[in-house]
Amino acid sequence: MSSEETDGSLRQELDPGVRRPAPVSGSLQVGHTCRCEACRMSIHTIHSKGPAVCPFCQARLAEETEAVPPKTPEPVEVAGKSRDPAKSRASSNGLKLLIGGLGIALLALAIVVKLNNVEYFWYQPWINVYSVVVGVFILSRFIIAAFYAAPPDVGFLPTVAVVVAARNEGDSIGKTIGRIYEEGYPKDRLEVIVVNDGSTDNTLAEMRLAQGRHPTLTLVDFETNKGKRHGMAIGALLARAEFLVYVDSDSFLMPGAIRKVLQGLADPTVAAVAGHTDVENVQANALSKMQDVRYFVSYRVMKAAESVFGAVSCCPGCFSAYRKSVVLNVLDRWLHQRFLGRYCTYGDDRSLTNYLLRDYRIIYDDEALATTIVPESWGVYIRQQARWKRSWVREFLFAGRWMFRKHPVAVISWYTMTLLPLIAPIVMFNALVLGPFLYDRPASFYIGGVLLVTLLWSFYYLEKTGRPHWWAGFLFTITYALFFSWQGYYSLLTVRKTKWGTR
Repeated sequence: MSSEETDGSLRQELDPGVRRPAPVSGSLQVGHTCRCEACRMSIHTIHSKGPAVCPFCQARLAEETEAVPPKTPEPVEVAGKSRDPAKSRASSNGLKLLIGGLGIALLALAIVVKLNNVEYFWYQPWINVYSVVVGVFILSRFIIAAFYAAPPDVGFLPTVAVVVAARNEGDSIGKTIGRIYEEGYPKDRLEVIVVNDGSTDNTLAEMRLAQGRHPTLTLVDFETNKGKRHGMAIGALLARAEFLVYVDSDSFLMPGAIRKVLQGLADPTVAAVAGHTDVENVQANALSKMQDVRYFVSYRVMKAAESVFGAVSCCPGCFSAYRKSVVLNVLDRWLHQRFLGRYCTYGDDRSLTNYLLRDYRIIYDDEALATTIVPESWGVYIRQQARWKRSWVREFLFAGRWMFRKHPVAVISWYTMTLLPLIAPIVMFNALVLGPFLYDRPASFYIGGVLLVTLLWSFYYLEKTGRPHWWAGFLFTITYALFFSWQGYYSLLTVRKTKWGTR
């Protein structure tokens, strides 16, 4: 869900004057509505009745019947073809050999650069230590990821509830819901629960239309904005199924995604599985292409390496599966999480992951596929990244207190991955500004090392996907060096902010 979260104590005191879509008329079917006046929440169903008491406050719900929309055609995007990540993962043997040779050459050149650093090590020892650590860390991600294997399909077909929380996503929510039902999971084992989080556009109307097409759909309407965590929580509380799959309101499942993402949960030591998500609107512009490269490498290298040790650090909100029993066990603490005296309103995915990772294994499945819509403007992207970095700072302070109990390799990797971005801007400033202009030290080694790393992950992306916009990896490197690495300090200074920022 992409939405602007509200601040304050559990949103009980929200402004009641939020504009809501007018109800859809002309219905042919009859449904049921259960409403909680205290929580200002309604639960709409057709094939079954809702709960007798409110899952939040336990007050008895007022029940009544209602008309629901007639069955309408699925959105064109559901019947048509979406971007399928699986279709772009093949490359020719010749290309593999070429990229493999380039990779070996890049690694050899990287070793030469590091050996040259030895000669000048004591001139800038702390920068050279940082350089060596970064090089070793990045290369280790690729090496460990090479040992990754997706969870095998063991025929695990449990009952599952797919939960979608949405605010002001009228343009995409119909397609999101349609893709869930068309994904192919057995209908008798599938629940779908969608939550309208106080939208001020046509999101609720689109959900009602979707319910007309899919009468088994459960629709929850928050009359005022409560926040994504509340939307995820009500889905977990209402679900009758054994497992939960959370899907963002602008994300779209590929055929077989639900079955595949659940296979890892056949292991009782696993609490959650992160699916693989690519960029749906990749062709929009250079920014979306850059994010496509970044998404793929972060999943297929970083999460794959973490998954080898059962220590995936974040199950993304766009598409991940959870064991419901363990979610319910931490639900109250997660829903009411505070940081520096304020309720946490974002970073719900990373936070929930950390609550579970403490006692369970969390893995990644690169064969469970989905796509998601990413920002197409730099302003929205910058605000999104600031929000993500604030949650990263907060969750580092939480998870850092117990992460050392995990596998030693996972522990070293996690602390390294967390601390290096805090040091990176200082090193860059020293290497690119102070060194050349004050101390007459060339920046060629540093620039060369950065280019080598960028080539390495860009060629890896090209070899694995065959997609032609591998060059966008350099756009990420340039923007990170000039701006986004410094944004971490801004996020640290503004970590108490609770606004979502992109709506």
